[in-house]
Amino acid sequence: METNNHVNGPIQQSETTPEGQLDTVIQQAVAQLRGIYQILPDFVPTPVEGLNAMRTASSVPDEFLEASAVTAENDTTMQTMTGLDPAKARMVITRNLRFEPLAAAAEAFARDVRYNMFRERWGVVQQALQVYSLAKSYTRNARSASLVAHVHAMQKALGRKGCSRKAKPGPTENTPAEPATADPHSK
Repeated sequence: METNNHVNGPIQQSETTPEGQLDTVIQQAVAQLRGIYQILPDFVPTPVEGLNAMRTASSVPDEFLEASAVTAENDTTMQTMTGLDPAKARMVITRNLRFEPLAAAAEAFARDVRYNMFRERWGVVQQALQVYSLAKSYTRNARSASLVAHVHAMQKALGRKGCSRKAKPGPTENTPAEPATADPHSK
């Protein structure tokens, strides 16, 4: 059942419509993306509270981590006092380097998804703005009073108040007149 009136409810798509097929394909793609968490070892989603405490880790270069691993290897007291395992430090460096292409591909994919969303929306937005512009101009004509409610709804959706233009305030009785200043160069 399809309805186009926003008052009656959202448009419901069936599997046989192109929109319904797109919904199915998108759901399958999301399921495959979520499946990445199962195939990558020790890969966890970002916690809800974020990663503020760990943010500085990205600013520490691999060279520093390698130098620290070498220092810990050469001084056993340094290794026992800090708990730095040189093998684990090197494994983290290598693992992060291997994840970099995946991160770049995921970022490119997210950018492409957003681009396609905007690309499809652009033509509709241009046409909707033309409808708004024409409807506003038609409401100035008394014959098109039926468009006024629609124009108000569009203005509200855009966050606009309408055409309440204020006149510039003129001088009032309470406003002091500007004092005449003497020109210092005149005699």
